[in-house]
Amino acid sequence: MKDVNYAEVSGLILDHLAHGGIFFSVKDKQGRVNTMNTAWGGPAFYWNKNVYVAPIRHDRHTLSLLQNAESFTISVPLHGQLKKELAYVGTHHGYNEDKFAGCNLSFAEAKSVDSIIIDQCDLHIECEIQLVTEMDKAGMDKNVYDKCYADGDMHVLYFGEVVACYRTDL
Repeated sequence: MKDVNYAEVSGLILDHLAHGGIFFSVKDKQGRVNTMNTAWGGPAFYWNKNVYVAPIRHDRHTLSLLQNAESFTISVPLHGQLKKELAYVGTHHGYNEDKFAGCNLSFAEAKSVDSIIIDQCDLHIECEIQLVTEMDKAGMDKNVYDKCYADGDMHVLYFGEVVACYRTDL
């Protein structure tokens, strides 16, 4: 395991968001875990802190766990592995099944926050939740709303301060 500079790996994160997604994982205060594929959000800088902004839709099981959590993680498969698993966790609902068992994915405890990381990934970002805010149609460009939110299912934005960023493939 090797600590890496978040700003220096932000491009890798954005590239994977745009080309297949990354794993967003959470463990709530009762110890329940879930992961999902996310292709939106990304690195940011707020409040003089490195931040990851994660948009989560209301109908996601992950949201119900995040509402009772203080942290989340991002795990990125940098070498082309886990494409089937990313597709699986992006199309199956954690309310109905254990997605880890469903696609033979394993997790480990995060090193700095009370959450999990995806074992088979290479890059991990651990975040402490700093802000939760609802998206608002009133402040949104109409074309964006019509294209992405016509069904009214807006995202909840989770801003997490990056407290650890490391690679396990080096």
